[in-house]
Amino acid sequence: MKMRKAIKCLTLSLGLLMTATNAYSAAYGVSLEWKTDDDQIIYEGMNAQRAAFSNLVKEGIIHDLYVRHSTVNDKQFPIINFVMEADSADQVLKRLEPLPFFENNVVSVNQVRSIGTKWLDKEIIQNNYALELTWIKPQQQLLVDQILGLDLQKVVNWNATGVVTSAYLDIQQFDGNLKRPTYSIAIQAKDETQADEFAQELEAVKSGNASYSIMYLGYKLNL
Repeated sequence: MKMRKAIKCLTLSLGLLMTATNAYSAAYGVSLEWKTDDDQIIYEGMNAQRAAFSNLVKEGIIHDLYVRHSTVNDKQFPIINFVMEADSADQVLKRLEPLPFFENNVVSVNQVRSIGTKWLDKEIIQNNYALELTWIKPQQQLLVDQILGLDLQKVVNWNATGVVTSAYLDIQQFDGNLKRPTYSIAIQAKDETQADEFAQELEAVKSGNASYSIMYLGYKLNL
């Protein structure tokens, strides 16, 4: 029953994505990095930063939150990757600008990636990696549909067994205004090698029609 519901949501999500205009609120994966080597500044500002960031979570602007380990001046500090709802990458940056760590040049944005609309989610605290697929060339729609059907069924199965903790659907644009649906998924894996093994199971990758990237996210926290 849950699987049929997930497939129904997937079909609806794909339909909405393919008919949407550019003016829709989507999800952006955001990766941060330390901009300072002064551990005292981090200590002193952590509470204010946490409180301000928590407001974004309460407002529902932050969807997913991952914590990874980092080192500043030989000291361990948690730093985050997260998913933010926004209309554009510029809006993501504007929403972050007022936060204390950004105002004081303690952190900077390493990467902002459009990942589309969430269609699967599982609240588990585990080590996560992001798999993001990109079509190598604009394949025929029938072939894309066949590949997506196989892969997204696999993602639903992975979600049911706890491998996938979240999944997003997006649109990849080619020249001539040609669009094809694509996807980004967060998976539990013990290391990048295992994450790569999962990626190799996807039909889009096995068939040579899509490339992929892997990024370490950290531990997913319940919001």
